[in-house]
Amino acid sequence: MARPASPSAKRTSPQKAAAKPAKTIAVAAPAAGERTWTMTKETVKPAAQEFGTKATEMLQDLSAKAKAAFEKTGEFSKEATEFHKANLEAVVESGKLAAKGFQDVAQHGAEVTKARWEAATAHAKTLAAVTSPTEFMSVQGDYLRKQFDAAVADFSKSTEFYMKLAGEIVAPVQNRYAAAAEQVKARFTA
Repeated sequence: MARPASPSAKRTSPQKAAAKPAKTIAVAAPAAGERTWTMTKETVKPAAQEFGTKATEMLQDLSAKAKAAFEKTGEFSKEATEFHKANLEAVVESGKLAAKGFQDVAQHGAEVTKARWEAATAHAKTLAAVTSPTEFMSVQGDYLRKQFDAAVADFSKSTEFYMKLAGEIVAPVQNRYAAAAEQVKARFTA
């Protein structure tokens, strides 16, 4: 059971109890070389404004750099497209020259075949009119000499034609290669 309070104990009024100071918490002092920050309305507001300004500047700078990079990428894409377009045009031009050249080859082949057929037909008629074996050998020898000379001449003509055709076909691609090499060289020296 609880003991009654002794009459000698002082009684305190509730007003006096409230007047006593509150307990304080002791905070250790910062070590040597450490900084302490006191956060007040006067220090926080300017710091927040400074942070906002720096963040805005940083985002504007980032936006400008991104825009410049995008423009460079667009410029590079445009140059690459033009480069490949020029390459394709050179190949198409080369193909057109090859097609025209092969038409000429086919036409030349038809002319040679017609000339040989006519020569063979005339030779057959000449052989039909031969009366002696000596005359047969003479006519046959003349025909073979003429055919051999015609074949050698045709081979020489064809060789020159094919060499010229190959040069014409390759010329657009070679010119484009030279231009492309100059572009690459200019990029690396710049």
